[in-house]
Amino acid sequence: MKDIIIFTVSYPYGTKEQFLETEIKYLSQHFKKVIVIPAYISKEARGVPANVSVDTVFAEKNSNLHFFMSSLFSKYLYKELAKHPFVLLSLARLSKLFSFIGKGRSLYKHLKNYYDHEYIFYSYWFNGSVFGCYLYDKYAHEISFYTRVHGSDLYLEVNKNYLPLRPLILSKIKKVFTISEHGKEYLQRHYQVNENKLKVSRLGTQEQNISTLMSREPSEFCIVSCSHISPVKRIDMLIKALSIVAKNNLEINIKWVHIGSGKEQKVLEGLAFSMSSENLKMNFLGGMSNKDIFEYYKTHDIDLFVNVSRSEGLPVTFMEAFNCGIPVFAIDNGGISEIVNNDNGILLKHDSSLEQIASGLSDCIRNKDELFSKKCVARTTWEKSYNADSNYIKFCKELNEND
Repeated sequence: MKDIIIFTVSYPYGTKEQFLETEIKYLSQHFKKVIVIPAYISKEARGVPANVSVDTVFAEKNSNLHFFMSSLFSKYLYKELAKHPFVLLSLARLSKLFSFIGKGRSLYKHLKNYYDHEYIFYSYWFNGSVFGCYLYDKYAHEISFYTRVHGSDLYLEVNKNYLPLRPLILSKIKKVFTISEHGKEYLQRHYQVNENKLKVSRLGTQEQNISTLMSREPSEFCIVSCSHISPVKRIDMLIKALSIVAKNNLEINIKWVHIGSGKEQKVLEGLAFSMSSENLKMNFLGGMSNKDIFEYYKTHDIDLFVNVSRSEGLPVTFMEAFNCGIPVFAIDNGGISEIVNNDNGILLKHDSSLEQIASGLSDCIRNKDELFSKKCVARTTWEKSYNADSNYIKFCKELNEND
């Protein structure tokens, strides 16, 4: 069995990158030694399998300021600015470039000092960690390095039409694992990548043996959403849509809860409070572990899972819902149409307006029996395409066989 290094943003620290909690179990079973190198650490750390160790030295020695200073001394910074001068017109683009290069240079030095080339190098995100692997491969020793790519690290449209050094890194990387067919096609279309370097590797969830019940009373309707709170998730739009739905369905008591946290939570809680009514109750539950999310699905009646994000890869939260037989209401973007359809949920057009979203939700509320028939198909979708046992075992074999 081989050894592997995994680069994360903060996992196993904090509450983000929850999906790795499942994947790491399979990696630990298929590799002799697993080393996790997060870029940032905090006080709280989640448990990891016995043969998984966490290297905190990189995070302890570095910071965003350090990354910024490091990037100033890189020829790649000035070459990229010369090639893409429009980057200078946006602070967000500049920040992304400085962070990407600075993190990559700092990680390269760390890897060169502490690790030999025999490891498999795997980044969970297509970010500065992959650039660090590129530098190691180019200047220290040839290595096998890979990355997953999701949504926020893939689509130019949600990154002010700029992601640093993509063509350069794609020319050297061994393989990129996209989580959706849409992601694979997107990379091919924008960067003309050799198809042999791209592989669809879907994420997945473990069997929970849970069948979430729908609300029992015809006059009740329970909705759940689950995501990090950020502008791209458009939770404000969902709140406004629910307010319209409630006004148009006064005979129905609607309950909505959101699982997840973020900087805008207080603002959104205020908006939800101002738009609540006699027949609309809204609540933010904050961040939860995967275990706690499934416990909530097990112990609460839920009629519908809703997501109105303007950009997604292929959300694990949908897989969690389907695992429990909860239909999903979503907007068609990214890889969403690969998991949601009108048999297992409700799929609206990508440019759906607030009024169209509200109308779609109203249809669900008024046709509860039809929604019930989608539960079985939702569960079958999970069994066929998003079962962690099959997806992650296959992924681990890919990493081993490609090395």
